[in-house]
Amino acid sequence: MFAIPSAQKLPSARVLPAWRAILVASCSLMAGACAENKAVLSSLVEPKPSSGITTSSTPDAASPTDPAKAQDALRKATQYWGNIYAKDPSDGEAAYNYARNLKALGEKQQALMVLQSSVDMNPQHRGILSEYGRLALEFDQISVAQKMLERADDPLQPDWRITSARGTVFAKQGQYAEAIPYYERAMELAPDKASVLNNLALAYTMEGKADKAEPLLRKAAVIGKDDARVQRNLELVLGPNSETATGKSKGKATASNAWSAEVRASR
Repeated sequence: MFAIPSAQKLPSARVLPAWRAILVASCSLMAGACAENKAVLSSLVEPKPSSGITTSSTPDAASPTDPAKAQDALRKATQYWGNIYAKDPSDGEAAYNYARNLKALGEKQQALMVLQSSVDMNPQHRGILSEYGRLALEFDQISVAQKMLERADDPLQPDWRITSARGTVFAKQGQYAEAIPYYERAMELAPDKASVLNNLALAYTMEGKADKAEPLLRKAAVIGKDDARVQRNLELVLGPNSETATGKSKGKATASNAWSAEVRASR
């Protein structure tokens, strides 16, 4: 369902593809022993985009189920907010909605430029800060992402997307111990999000806590049954033979500091 525009409203979905982090594990995760061979863990997973589009239409008129109609509605919504933004770039709601729809169209670089231009004119707009921070993270602008996400984070009104993204700021730098508390908090806020469970499990695994990772990945694999990366991560943590690997101690995994991007946007 498309959302009716409202100032400083956080997205019900973060949009678009986002982080694919490639973890290179140099230890076997089976039987507690390190091995010479390397296994590749799929990346951090960010939530799939929802069908929500910020448009100028009413909810009933803006809920096409046909993909072609939905895409057409998205283009019209993008044009609508783009026109408002062009007339007044300081309009925070217009900038925020325009950037969201650009991302939904795959125009992430342009969306980033809109957010960069508008953040100083709307320094308290939590939606802009959140979108800018998470998109900067996708472009591996770690320092910018960290600053924006810190400003967007409100302990009194926590948003699991922001909390999880702050964890990924550390994970992308190989600082998994620092990432874990953020992922744990995100899981408290959104216990049934496969992306959160997956990312926390990978951080545990990178810290040599595969025994804590396994149940999380099993749950994530059920919730995100259509996400092949979650399924691969479960197999890699358990080892090639899950029947023999289950219940055994797992070897500590090490990872490269590079978490390459393929962010799947949030709901």
